Amino acid sequence: MRSLILLFSLGFVLQGCSEIAQMTGQETIRPPCADRVVSRAFQQYGEAKSGLALYFEELNDNRLYQAYYAAWDSRNTVSSVKKCWDRRVSHYNALSNLMGMNRELAQIILINMPDEDPGDMISIYREQYDRVMNLRSD
Repeated sequence: MRSLILLFSLGFVLQGCSEIAQMTGQETIRPPCADRVVSRAFQQYGEAKSGLALYFEELNDNRLYQAYYAAWDSRNTVSSVKKCWDRRVSHYNALSNLMGMNRELAQIILINMPDEDPGDMISIYREQYDRVMNLRSD
């Protein structure tokens, strides 16, 4: 008797869930992920490039650090496309292209980093930069 009541209760709950989806008009599928992640990574790369361009116009070190962080965000974002359920070969190609572009941008930023400074903040930025961008000076 208990199992029969439990079975009917479960049926009513499941029926109610399907009715909610029909009333709201929303589908119960997962939204696409990979396209949004790749476009966000390209947007962050664009922000890094514009930050570097502003550095060359203003010669303000703060712009250089902003470009560094935008490139870092782009690199982390594009790496997260591996977690998306709808990834395709084209997403991996975009990932490898964007990684290469970020690597080249990182080299330009590294060249323009200020000289060694007794201040602690500059050394912290340099240590994080080398670690994040995986540059090798072999």
